Amino acid sequence: MKNIHTKALFYSGTLFLVVLSVLAISATIFVMRNAQGETHQNTISVSGTSEILAQPDIARFSFEVKETAKDPKKGQDVISEKTRKILTGLKELGVEAKDIKTESYTIHPKYEWVKVVDKSPKIALSGERYIPNRHSKRVQVGFDVSQRIRVALRDLKKAPDALTLFAGAGVENLSGPHFEIENIDELKMQARLKAIAIAKDKAKRLAKDLDVKLVKIVSFNESDHDVILPRNRHFAMKGIALESMEMDAASPELPQGENEVRSTVTIRYKIK
Repeated sequence: MKNIHTKALFYSGTLFLVVLSVLAISATIFVMRNAQGETHQNTISVSGTSEILAQPDIARFSFEVKETAKDPKKGQDVISEKTRKILTGLKELGVEAKDIKTESYTIHPKYEWVKVVDKSPKIALSGERYIPNRHSKRVQVGFDVSQRIRVALRDLKKAPDALTLFAGAGVENLSGPHFEIENIDELKMQARLKAIAIAKDKAKRLAKDLDVKLVKIVSFNESDHDVILPRNRHFAMKGIALESMEMDAASPELPQGENEVRSTVTIRYKIK
């Protein structure tokens, strides 16, 4: 009887495991089929692009004030005097202190390659004779002092005067004016909303043409906003080179044009 009872328990346990395995396999197949159904669901994709043009409201400049001197303190003094004159001129143009920022201030030794003046023959450690003036030597001749400044000008009508000021002060590596829109987030949002509306309208018309119904949005993608500077932002110097301009020279012409903010969105709909 004991053996019969043991066999019964063994067969019952085996049957239970078989049933459990079948249920597990069935559940796995069901999940896989559902996943495949979700992956291969019927969808359509539409895109929309919107562009907004706006007048720039700020002009940005950046430039360097440089000086080379035998002594770093002397170089700093010259830089300070040049910068003081520029800051005074910017203040007269109505530029506030918060719109002027030093981006970098550097002091580096200045080296040059020179020939040795001693022409008498020398003997190297190897015993070879050589003439020193046939060889060059790197020596320090002074210090390069440089200050890079960034300026934001809010009165765009004074951009030509600012450019004339920089030229008269002998600045180097001048970049600008770059006509920009300071608070561009609002324009980006407007462009995005218009692009979404365009894409939704496309989806409705496409669904009607295909005789299907839009169920829900399953994905949304937005490309980066493009801020395109106006094509005519480069200034005309009326034949006067920047490095030769004087303070009383004719002001350069600076067309500002318009800036473009663009948004492109892609929406994917589930359909039935």
